[in-house]
Amino acid sequence: MSEHPRVEFVTGANALNKDSFKSDFEQRTKLAFTAKNFRDYRLGLIDECDAMIFIRTSMSESGAYELAYNIHSSNPKPVFYAYMSDAPIKTTLLRELDQDYQVSYQAFDCAQDVLDSLKEFFDEFNLTEHQSCSA
Repeated sequence: MSEHPRVEFVTGANALNKDSFKSDFEQRTKLAFTAKNFRDYRLGLIDECDAMIFIRTSMSESGAYELAYNIHSSNPKPVFYAYMSDAPIKTTLLRELDQDYQVSYQAFDCAQDVLDSLKEFFDEFNLTEHQSCSA
C-alpha cells in the first residue's frame, strides 16, 4: 500500500492577495483585522502545524517573519522552501538555513520539480498518512 501525505492547509486552500487577505481573515476568524490580531493568528498556526511549506516566486516580508519565528521557536518545524529558478534567494539571512535548521530548498522551473521534492520532504519528516499529522 502506497503512503501519501496527509495535508491540511491551515492557511486555507485559496490564494489571496493584498486586496483580499484582510477580508478573508475577518470572515474566517470573526476578528477585526489589526496587526496584532493577524500576527497572533498566524503565529498560532505555526505553533500548531507539523511543517511549513513555502512555494514562492519571491519572499514576502510576512513570510520571512514567519520563517524566522518558526526556526527560533522552542519547537521548530521542518520547512520546505521552493523558489523559481529565475528568482533565486538573494537575502543572505534566508540562504543556507539548511546548514543549521530543518530547511529543504528546491529551485523549480515547473510543477513536477516541486512535486518530486515535496514527496521527498514528506518522506524525510514522516508526514504520511500512516501517522496522524498535518502540514
